[in-house]
Amino acid sequence: MGRKVTFTPERFLKKIWQLGSFDVSPDGRRLAYSANKGEQWSVFVLDIRTKREKPLLRSDQSILQPEFSPDGQWLAVQSDFEGDENFNIYVTPAAGGAARKITDTTWDSASPRWSPDGRRIAFTSNRDGDRDNVFVVEATGGDTKQLTNVDDIVTEIAWRPDGKSIAFSAGVGLHDYVGLVDLAGLTKKVVEFPDSESSIGGDLGAPKPWSPDGRELAFVSNVHDHQDIGVLDIRTRRVRWLVESKWDKTRPLWSPGGKAIAFLENRDGNIQLKTVSNAGRSPRGISRPKGTASHALWQPNGRGLFFLYSTFTTPDRLVAASGKSGRVLVDSLRGKLPTGEFADGKLVRYRTFDGRRIPAWLFVPPKKRSRHAALVSPHGGPEAQTVNEWIIKYQFLVAQGFTVLAPNYRGGTGYGRAWRRLSDHDLGGADMQDIIAGGRWLVKEGHCAPDRLGAIGTSYGGYSVAHVLEKAPDLWAVGVSIVGYFNWMTATTNERGYLQRYDRQKMGHPDTDADRFRKYSPIYFLDSIRAPVLFTGGAHDPRCPVTEARAMVEEMRKMGKTVDYLEFPDEGHSPRKMSNQIRLHERAIGWLTRYLPEL
Repeated sequence: MGRKVTFTPERFLKKIWQLGSFDVSPDGRRLAYSANKGEQWSVFVLDIRTKREKPLLRSDQSILQPEFSPDGQWLAVQSDFEGDENFNIYVTPAAGGAARKITDTTWDSASPRWSPDGRRIAFTSNRDGDRDNVFVVEATGGDTKQLTNVDDIVTEIAWRPDGKSIAFSAGVGLHDYVGLVDLAGLTKKVVEFPDSESSIGGDLGAPKPWSPDGRELAFVSNVHDHQDIGVLDIRTRRVRWLVESKWDKTRPLWSPGGKAIAFLENRDGNIQLKTVSNAGRSPRGISRPKGTASHALWQPNGRGLFFLYSTFTTPDRLVAASGKSGRVLVDSLRGKLPTGEFADGKLVRYRTFDGRRIPAWLFVPPKKRSRHAALVSPHGGPEAQTVNEWIIKYQFLVAQGFTVLAPNYRGGTGYGRAWRRLSDHDLGGADMQDIIAGGRWLVKEGHCAPDRLGAIGTSYGGYSVAHVLEKAPDLWAVGVSIVGYFNWMTATTNERGYLQRYDRQKMGHPDTDADRFRKYSPIYFLDSIRAPVLFTGGAHDPRCPVTEARAMVEEMRKMGKTVDYLEFPDEGHSPRKMSNQIRLHERAIGWLTRYLPEL
C-alpha cells in the first residue's frame, strides 16, 4: 500500500503540547498560560522578553484558567477532581509559592475574575440549586456572597472598570441576554432583543467587553441572524452596531486606549482576529484569514494582541502580533511532524434530504496511503462547529489511511440564528439525516465502497454515532461512540443543571414530551444496530453521565451485539491525562482498523 504509519498517539501526543487559556500581567512582561506538557494540565509563567518560564504549581489534578491580579503579584486559577468539573478557586503568588484555596465546596466554582482594585474575586457557581450564578469572595478567602439569582444560567462575567458592578451573559443558547449586577445584588437586563441571543463574549477566554471609562459595553447578538458586534451606552441604553456582516462574530475586546475593538470573525470555519476603530471604519485583519485564532487578548500597551492560532495541519501557537509583524511566544510543537501522512481539510458541501447544502470538511489521504475506507465524524455540541484548527484525531485517522468527513450539520454554530434554530425540538431528527447524507455522499463520490464506511464522534457526536447506526443500519460497517448519551429521559435527569435547562428549552420536558424523548433515544432501538460499536465513558462526567454508556453496552451485550467498552475511572467528560488520551486514541484506531482492515 506504500504506507508506513509513524504518526501515532504513542509517538506524537507527548510531542505536541496542548495549550489553553492565558493572561498577561498588567506590565506586559509575563504571560501565564495553561498547558498539558506531559501528563496533566498545569499553569506556566513565561517571561516574554527572556522566554524563560517555570510551572506555577505542581499537582496530579488539572490547573486551569489563570488570571493575574491588577497589581500583577498574584494569580487566580481553578482546579477540579479528576475532571468532574466541580472546580475550586486558588490564589497563588505569580512568582511561585504556596497556593491558597479560597473556595471549598463540592459544587462548581469557576471562571475567577479579579475586581479592578484586587480586593475581590468574582466567579460563577452552581451552588444555589444547580443554577450557575454570580458570586464574589474576598481575595484572601472567607464567606462568599451571591449577587445574582437568575434561573437562566450565568455563563460569562466581566467587572466594570470602576469595580461597582459586573456584566454577565445568561442563557443556554436560546433567548440569551446580557445583564448587569451591582455589589448589592441589584440585577437588570441591559441587552436583550426579541427572539435572539446576546452575550458579552461567546468564545474561550475571559471576556473584556468594557470601554476603559466604563461608559460603554461591547456585545455580540444574532438579532440580524448572524452574530454582529454592538456597543451599548450604559447611561442612555442606546445601541450602535459597530460591525454587521453575513459572518458570525464573537469576543469583542475593547483596546486599553478605547480607540478600537478586536473581535473574531468566522468565515466558513476559518476564524480570523480583526480590529475595528471605535468609529466603525472597515475592520482590519490581524491573524491569517485561513486557520483559527482564539483566546484573543490585547497587549496592555494597546499596540497589539495575543492569541492562539492553529490550522488542521499546524498545531497551536501562542502568538504576539503588533502592526504587521508577529512572533511566536509558545509553540506547542516539540519536534518535526511527518506531514506526508497528513491531509488538509477541504471545505465541501453536499445535498441532504430536504435539499439543503451541508458544509463539511473533507480529509483525503494521499492516494498511495489510502486504505479505501471512510469515516463520518460529527462534532459535539450540538451547538458547535468543526473549524480549521488543530484537531489531532483527524490526522491520526488520515495517517491510518482513512478518508474523513466532518459535517457541520443543521443546528450548529457559525451560520447564523436561523441555521442554529433548525434543530429546536428535533435534536436527533433532521440533523441525523444530515450526517447520514454525508456518509452516502462519501460512497457516491467514490471515497469508499458501500461496505467500507464508519462513524466516530464525541459527546453529542457520540450520541449521533449510535443514532445514525440505527437509522441507516445498512450504511455503516463500524462505529466509535465517545462519551455520548443515549436516553433523553435518564440523561436529562442526571446531567449538570445548565444542560438540563438547555434540554428543556431545546427539546422539552420528560413529563410532557415523553414520546419525543423516546423517539430520539438510541437505547430504545438497539435491534436496528448491525455494526460493531466501541463505547467510552468517564466515571466523573457531569455532562454525559457514564451510566448512559454503561446501559448501552449492557443491553447490547444481552442482545448478542458486537460491542466493546472503555471507561476511565479518573476522568470526566474528556480525558485530560495524557496517558488516558493515548489509550483513547489507540483503542479507537484499533477498533476502526479491525473492522475496516487493509484490502
